Amino acid sequence: MIPANIMNFASPSRLKRRLIRFILFSILITAAITMVVGGFPARSFVTDFVYSLTYSICIGGLAWLIMPRLGMGRMKPVVRWTLVVVAMIAIAMAGSLLALAVFATIGVLPWAHYWTNFWGGLRSVTAISVVIGVSVVLYESMKYRLQYEATRARLASLESRLHPHFLFNTLNSISALIPENPEAAERMTERLAALLRFSLDSTDRPTVPLEQELKIATDYLEIEKTRFGSGLNYSVDVPPELLGAEVPPFSLQTLIENSVKYGGREIRVSARNGNGRLVLNVWDSGADFAKDSPMPPGHGLHNLQSRLAVLWGSKATLDFHRDNSGTSVRISLPVTAARR
Repeated sequence: MIPANIMNFASPSRLKRRLIRFILFSILITAAITMVVGGFPARSFVTDFVYSLTYSICIGGLAWLIMPRLGMGRMKPVVRWTLVVVAMIAIAMAGSLLALAVFATIGVLPWAHYWTNFWGGLRSVTAISVVIGVSVVLYESMKYRLQYEATRARLASLESRLHPHFLFNTLNSISALIPENPEAAERMTERLAALLRFSLDSTDRPTVPLEQELKIATDYLEIEKTRFGSGLNYSVDVPPELLGAEVPPFSLQTLIENSVKYGGREIRVSARNGNGRLVLNVWDSGADFAKDSPMPPGHGLHNLQSRLAVLWGSKATLDFHRDNSGTSVRISLPVTAARR
């Protein structure tokens, strides 16, 4: 059988890696079962192996298609594991029918013996399928739970950089995704880990290349998009020639976090070179943020404004613009090439 999180079409490359894992896993399991069980006197090991591999691919392929679609995320453990067992029994039966149909079609098994072979081997095939299926689901759950706990252990390094509510909501989202969609939980954990790593690496650096900041900002947006789904859309428009310009770390991320916080469900991130000045703009469709309201100390935008003043004085500005379509927050600062 294969992990429930394999059935995810986020990208062809990811699907390819998962498919390779499935094939290798099926081969290893088949080899182990063939050596331990045997079960077909007068057949060589190679024949037994091919016979068992056909079963493994048929049953595993069905598990690949069905298990991720069961939606077990919010079920109680007893109900969830009962559903896993019942599903694997049904998959084992369907996979056995399919495998025997393959043998009959190519002439290895007479059609007259089809049902006799099905009922004769069903008990052992079902038992093996349930054991392997439950073991794989348990392994995947433990693996992602460990990743989740490791991420929680690193929270302290990021609390001063990101809004605590964002961290809390992200961890809750990861926890909810682990049983229901481990693949999405893995991607979300990786992006949160990237934010943590960037926070640690940039502690002693006043500026970073815009390319790095853009990567972190995109990771942040992807995390929020996982939480809000179709309720959040974003676009990024940054010319390649500006990717080496220096910006304060977490500058774009701060603007984006502000947009998400104040109801922006359509966010556009852009950068332009305006007469030797780097202009970073984050527009959102929200209209809740009042630009005339003073930003209290400790507010993300207030902290960013203070950092801009320290680095560039009056040469750097942070301003707001709001119209009927939404709100823009804009940073303007001198273009400075990143130091190598």
